[in-house]
Amino acid sequence: MANFVEFSGAVALNQNFAGKIADALRQGIAANGKASLVVSGGRTPLDLFTQLTRQELDWSKVVITLADERWVSPDNSASNEKLVRNTLLQGLAATATFIGLKNEAATPFDGASATETALQALPRPIDVVILGMGDDGHTASLFPGAANLAEGLALDSGRACIGMTPLTAPLDRITLTLPVLLDSRNIYLHLMGEAKRDVYERAEKGTDVNEMPVRAVLNQQQTPVNVYWTA
Repeated sequence: MANFVEFSGAVALNQNFAGKIADALRQGIAANGKASLVVSGGRTPLDLFTQLTRQELDWSKVVITLADERWVSPDNSASNEKLVRNTLLQGLAATATFIGLKNEAATPFDGASATETALQALPRPIDVVILGMGDDGHTASLFPGAANLAEGLALDSGRACIGMTPLTAPLDRITLTLPVLLDSRNIYLHLMGEAKRDVYERAEKGTDVNEMPVRAVLNQQQTPVNVYWTA
């Protein structure tokens, strides 16, 4: 089960979290000559990203990608890539390499193969994976009840990413698969607010991954999971 860590506020959480991430990236660089970081979009990580841009390490040896992406242009306001470029790939972190998940294909189902090829440049095992969680219990773009959720969660699929049509959110997505997310040294679930804590506690008490796909991350034994939460 995940290690739940409660912080007194967002500033304390983000400062501590940024330091933990930077330490893991430094260790990856020292051991392997390069390091990798998978991040998520949304509002929750914005201040964390700002803290990361101030961390002193050799960012030119860090490869960053996303846990998931909406299938929209990178200049669209809904694009996670746009958010990462504007907030994380700044300051000291501006020299990091970024692998976008969106390509020129018409749909994420058509584009997944090309994205898998691009992701071959991501050093694995991944040093740090940062995930969020929706009120419906989704994480990355592994959505409850989606037609191909089972493929996204299958540890033997051989797939690095797949297209996904959520039942509970707009826009088709592309998402890293569970085996790729678990092929990592550290997984963090980054949550803020009482509502998210309630969702987390409900996820923790059950086992049905189709109902709440985040359970597939929380209930596995392969990779340590830390939940960082503040009200």
